[in-house]
Amino acid sequence: MAGAAHAQQRTDVIFSAGPTGGSWTPMAAAASQVVNKRFPELNVQVEPGAALVNMEKIRTDKADIGWSMTTVMSDARTGTGQFEGKKTDKALYVANFYPNVWQMVVPASSNIKSVKDLKGQPVALPARGNTSLVAGWEYVLKVNGMTLNDLGAKSFGPVSSNAEAMKNRQAMAAGWFTTVPASFVLDLGSAIPVRMIGTSDAEFAELKKLNPGFVRHTVKADTYKEQGVTAAVETFQSPTVLMASSRTSDEVVYKITKAIIEGRGEFGNVASVMKGITAEEMAKNFDMPYHPGAEKYYREAKLIKK
Repeated sequence: MAGAAHAQQRTDVIFSAGPTGGSWTPMAAAASQVVNKRFPELNVQVEPGAALVNMEKIRTDKADIGWSMTTVMSDARTGTGQFEGKKTDKALYVANFYPNVWQMVVPASSNIKSVKDLKGQPVALPARGNTSLVAGWEYVLKVNGMTLNDLGAKSFGPVSSNAEAMKNRQAMAAGWFTTVPASFVLDLGSAIPVRMIGTSDAEFAELKKLNPGFVRHTVKADTYKEQGVTAAVETFQSPTVLMASSRTSDEVVYKITKAIIEGRGEFGNVASVMKGITAEEMAKNFDMPYHPGAEKYYREAKLIKK
């Protein structure tokens, strides 16, 4: 009987994760294991999702926690960009995981040195509605006085088909928000030498005006040396973050926060970019409001001072 009573006391936590093939799904599975191991009374259930889907599920009370990006949280909380007319203050901050870095590549043999040089060129783009299209391509073009209409022939699809289109010379550029090193750059660079298009300080200043969720990022010089990129590239990123619904109890979010910070050493097995991440880095909130449960843990752990 005790076992049955204990089983009934488990709290279900719906975790809206990512699409198949990305890093969000295995990372969510790892996070749920870290939480369930430390707090067996929490039953974290991982569901498929994506950046925009997850926010919609938080907004409509269909998920308790989910992955997001600082740019998406910023848009949702202000009711701008992709969330025009869908403003929500339900999405609250839990923890910072890793940078989603904007990486745009072109053939090294081409004359394309900047975004403006893409005018009239065939381009392989992320699927419609994908964050890499909306917060990546559209914003990068906008700060250069361009729109998608200024590009030449366009194909929309997953990252693998974008890389294939470039290999077959059907496209002259591809760009995605993803981890470093990006598998699509490694894959593409094994077939043709590539050049990475950086983001100037002037472009970044304009991007920050469009969305305060962007953060400066440097792709180190040796990252894609074998793919033809020999110098460091200045670009930008939108961190992958864990959010929780304002209706998710403080106690549940406190336990989740405590578990993922204390168990953070296990995430490096899923994404190498998480190896060696510090508790301080994970507590960083990029000016987003903390969920009270997360804030309580961070204060106790002396990770937020003010």
